[in-house]
Amino acid sequence: MTNVGDFDGKSTFGTREAGGDGEHLVRVGTENRQHVLGHISLIGYRGNMISPLCTGGPDESALGDPVEILISEWAKQCRDQGGLVVLPHFPDPRLENAATLVLERADAVEMCSQDDFYHSIDPYSLSDWYRYLNNGYLVPAVGGTDKMGTTWAVGTIRTYARLPDDTPFTYDAWMEAVRNARTFVTYGPLLEFDVDGREMGRRMLLTADGGTVDATWTVASATVPMTRVELVVNGEIRESRSVKADADSGYWSVHIDRSAWLALLVRAKYEDKPEMIAAHSTPVMVEVEGSPFFAAADALTILEQIEGLMAYLDTIGTRAESKRTAEMRLLLQSAYRRLHNRMHEMGFDHPHSHSTDHPEHR
Repeated sequence: MTNVGDFDGKSTFGTREAGGDGEHLVRVGTENRQHVLGHISLIGYRGNMISPLCTGGPDESALGDPVEILISEWAKQCRDQGGLVVLPHFPDPRLENAATLVLERADAVEMCSQDDFYHSIDPYSLSDWYRYLNNGYLVPAVGGTDKMGTTWAVGTIRTYARLPDDTPFTYDAWMEAVRNARTFVTYGPLLEFDVDGREMGRRMLLTADGGTVDATWTVASATVPMTRVELVVNGEIRESRSVKADADSGYWSVHIDRSAWLALLVRAKYEDKPEMIAAHSTPVMVEVEGSPFFAAADALTILEQIEGLMAYLDTIGTRAESKRTAEMRLLLQSAYRRLHNRMHEMGFDHPHSHSTDHPEHR
């Protein structure tokens, strides 16, 4: 906690009001951490610093420190103070990510570069993000360096958030664009992507018969040469084509017969390096009437993570005083039931751990 003195809960450095030119804005937030439950980035919030900054013992907190707050509770505090909630270096550490997303308390998930300048967007991060999209949780992708030392370059991977036309560039406007999922993440290539005129982060509705939609894209890169663009539909590559290294555009007509999300993935490479996933858009969600977003295997994996979180709190985690532990357990139970009840509504028969078994499964 080396720079807590930089936080004042009000200043955006670089604004004209602060003596800057308004082109580059910096706002100090906090990354609150728990070594098993996970980390959470609380960005742009106002007022008092959200504390405690860490909990639950080493190696994030003090030896013997109890689990006294959940990252989902930190998330609510951040939103209550006008901030943006990001799950950093998604999905690790992953134990509470599932509950936070099911409770719809996260504004974005972060694709992270860390200290590898040409690491690419991690397929492991993408595959876990896809689980939530497949079940209808529209949470946008953002990029972050997670800079932990002088060998890590800020801006290796970046978030681009599109502000509405004629909207002044302010930190609040940028946060609102992220909340509205108007984002893509990139190691260099820039992109525009829409489905039947709906931009990234939008939803559209088709009748029960489905239909054909046009996925339109434009890409350009002044840094790493591009190689391919791919259309990702419900986590699977539906279309793929090679592109010019510096700029290209095109579209695909795609038949949709069930609810689906569509996103654009851009691959690129330097001559002396392997091909990498260099950019990825937040999707457009196409809802087909009578066909809810639901992927049984992914939903079960998410539910199992929430079960594991409750088991950790009940057994291994150092316990806070009884009332505080009961309050946290109740919040996690609400996340569990929200997803579990939906699985029953979808008619999905599923296994349980011993602690969450119930008569309907016997």
